Amino acid sequence: MNTITVKINGLEYNLKGEECQEYLQQVATYVDNKMQDLMDNNEKLSVSAAAVLTALNSVDERFKIEGIYNELLQKNKDIQKNEELLKDQIQYLKKQITHLEEYNSELQNRLSSNSDQKEIEKHEQVVENLNDQISILEESAKSYLADRNKYKSENKELKFQLHSAKYKIIDLENKLLESQIGLAKAKKKMKVSVEKSS
Repeated sequence: MNTITVKINGLEYNLKGEECQEYLQQVATYVDNKMQDLMDNNEKLSVSAAAVLTALNSVDERFKIEGIYNELLQKNKDIQKNEELLKDQIQYLKKQITHLEEYNSELQNRLSSNSDQKEIEKHEQVVENLNDQISILEESAKSYLADRNKYKSENKELKFQLHSAKYKIIDLENKLLESQIGLAKAKKKMKVSVEKSS
């Protein structure tokens, strides 16, 4: 147990603790500085009030630091978990690489024999044929898209013409109706004038 005499706000205190004397002195100096700051900023504060406020501020700082510390601990745990996952992935990938290297070696051994060479040539021919078919399909698709765009454009024009024709028909129907009404009126007048003359 270490004992040290320290000064806080001009008064001497005996501090005892398991920590070394330098640490105990640092704690006392920290409290003294905090207390002096409070009393310098508010001259009406009593020593006991300044001591209570210093204690409250110190506890507040401690809680905030503990919060940050706990966050850092959680982040550290998350990092460790991610590290474990990455290690597992690395191991898996290493196994995959080994497997692929073995498979590649096996394929190269097969390539050396003629029968396998013929098999590879067959596969290459199939791939070539498939590529040719893909090219033909791509050309057909381009042609189809061009035709579709052309028909789309023509369809727009036809829709416009159809709307115009509808409006013209409506206009003509109205004119026909007016003509029929006019004709009916003219017939009626003619009938009335014939009746008067006879």
